Amino acid sequence: MFQRVPASALGSAAALWSVRELYTGELLWRGGAPVEEVGVLLSGDLRAIVNEAEVGKVLGGEMIGEAAGFFAGSLRTASLAAGSKSKVAILPVSGLRTLRWQRSPVYGALLDSALTTLARRIQAANQRIATLAQGREAAPVRSEPALLARLWRSLVPGQPNEPCPDLLPLLKGLPGLADATPEVLKPLLDAFVAEPMQEGKALFLEGEQASSAFLVARGNVDVLRHVRGDRAERLATLKAGDVLGINTLIQTGPRTASCVAVGQGWLFRLDTAAYERLTGDTRLWWRESMLGSLATQIKLSNQALRRDLGQAPAQAGKKTDGFQDLLAASGFLEALPMSEDGLSGIEVVQTEDAKRNPRRSGVR
Repeated sequence: MFQRVPASALGSAAALWSVRELYTGELLWRGGAPVEEVGVLLSGDLRAIVNEAEVGKVLGGEMIGEAAGFFAGSLRTASLAAGSKSKVAILPVSGLRTLRWQRSPVYGALLDSALTTLARRIQAANQRIATLAQGREAAPVRSEPALLARLWRSLVPGQPNEPCPDLLPLLKGLPGLADATPEVLKPLLDAFVAEPMQEGKALFLEGEQASSAFLVARGNVDVLRHVRGDRAERLATLKAGDVLGINTLIQTGPRTASCVAVGQGWLFRLDTAAYERLTGDTRLWWRESMLGSLATQIKLSNQALRRDLGQAPAQAGKKTDGFQDLLAASGFLEALPMSEDGLSGIEVVQTEDAKRNPRRSGVR
């Protein structure tokens, strides 16, 4: 995790950390408790526990509490207990904010680790959900034209009737970017490329190699996944301001769904190469925004899964549909619909900058 961090930076940050030793079975953090620190497992192993059942394991060298520590008001989603005698390096959230204010390479390394962990988690969860969905006996029958027929419909030539909207307000609607200064946002505005959408045009197809993320500017986009044979199911419909494919900027691989324009419109594309060229505070703020998007996608997907697994009661007067819940969970892992109730509390650790140096932090 810290291989590229200069020894001098590690030494300067050392005073912010403490080391905690755990005996087998000892609890490190309790699920539902406020997040006040993050950690790195130095040795041993930790078990993640939800409802008295083990749901995962953390091994030596891995970051723990990876995303929650970056956001204000977060709660632990699982308990962590030592599976064997373990040693953990602990960093309080206040220390994380100090490292950000200092622009320490240690903060950058922790942020990169959190992004990589969440991208891998989304990939693993997507594969698991796809397996569950394919195991059901029958998918819903739709009266509308076959989605796969729409997917490969010939492209109608011509540009959208309306001009492309301004990118700036769309960017400011993403997690953590509302207070970013023009100096921070200018390179990001230059990195995104506007592209027209036509009815039935595929932005990309399931199985293709991923190399870019998208921000919908005008119009709607259907997110589709093959379920069985030549059939597909709609996972989500994205609107202006919604983002998709953020995790592909962190971890490359084949697309796990197809995206098709429902009608004419516009979108903005950010290629992996353009993302890698971002530097300084622009790169820092954008990575924090990506972390907020990925964390929210996982949160919304987990909520849909809990409905499907019967771990959360159905809303009053509403009938639950397990298959649809699985599709919804998949849809949230593919994209972040900004209209969903999931963005509250996404306040990254920029607050320490605002206290110490408002001009530098971007808070006006």
